[in-house]
Amino acid sequence: MVVISIVSSPRKGGFGDRIARRIEEGAESVGKEVVRFDLNDMCDIRQCQNCEACKSNGGICVIKDDIAPVIDAIRDAEGMILTTSIQFNEMNGLFKMVHDRLYCFLDMNATTIMPKGKKLATVVTASADQGSADRVSAALEKVMHEHFFCEPVGRMAYCTWMMPKDSPIDDSVMDEAYEIGRRF
Repeated sequence: MVVISIVSSPRKGGFGDRIARRIEEGAESVGKEVVRFDLNDMCDIRQCQNCEACKSNGGICVIKDDIAPVIDAIRDAEGMILTTSIQFNEMNGLFKMVHDRLYCFLDMNATTIMPKGKKLATVVTASADQGSADRVSAALEKVMHEHFFCEPVGRMAYCTWMMPKDSPIDDSVMDEAYEIGRRF
């Protein structure tokens, strides 16, 4: 089965990118195929238009942009790795655009039409505030569990206060990421 990795890290090789890769390696070590979507590489991205078309067509988002394949992949995936950095104490804008597009997986009664039981790992990195990283990570996991019945396998919040972008990540953090991936 496939695990989808959605990474909104603005920097290749940045903290979120590296932690997500380590989770992906853990998932691959137990035989999972991982498909990665680097949101920062996408050019044609639109936010949810709240047009409600998805409510009458079986949950298919009618926006045909670079996020459309991400949404399609989520539908069929066994699990998801969701990675965002913090901007102004919230998930970054790129990730928020994908997050809002998950609206297509709710019917007119706000009941999920996403297949239940997808495994979920979340990664939130913050350059300044560990509290924000913890809060956003917990809130993201909560939304995915309560609205879409995902089964959390691990959550990471990593603060990089004043660390140069190419600083090494502590081995214990990378070991934890790998073990989260193995839970897929």
